[in-house]
Amino acid sequence: MSSPRSLSAEELDVLLGLDVPGRLGTLDKEGYPHVTPMWFVWERGAFYMTSLAEKAHVRRLERDPRASFLVDVEDAERSDGERPNRSVRAVGPAELFDDEAGLWTRRITEKYIVGHGRDAMVERRTGQPRVVIRLQPVRLFGLSSD
Repeated sequence: MSSPRSLSAEELDVLLGLDVPGRLGTLDKEGYPHVTPMWFVWERGAFYMTSLAEKAHVRRLERDPRASFLVDVEDAERSDGERPNRSVRAVGPAELFDDEAGLWTRRITEKYIVGHGRDAMVERRTGQPRVVIRLQPVRLFGLSSD
């Protein structure tokens, strides 16, 4: 079993460009963590997600903007029994703002939906008033176990 190594900047960008969901960590009133799967876009050194304003994770961020984010992938089992994986972990304050004209929702949806249902999904999601969650990491690290 090899020791984990840090991802290069290029490997980090490749991982964050994949169409896999990330996991947003928020804190409830008592300080307990909650984890929510989220579609996202990584741009200009920040994670961008959108959600409906009434969702619990948005309300938790309104009360306490401290958040974490995780993106990870795991390869199939190799002949040696190992399952190599790569992950990016980040923590920082989350900023909330309205998704004017659904611009971020469109970009995020187009990252994840590529088939013939794409236009309908973009239309449906951008037709809802959504909030952008922008997490600018104060700490970010990527690891690989390959």
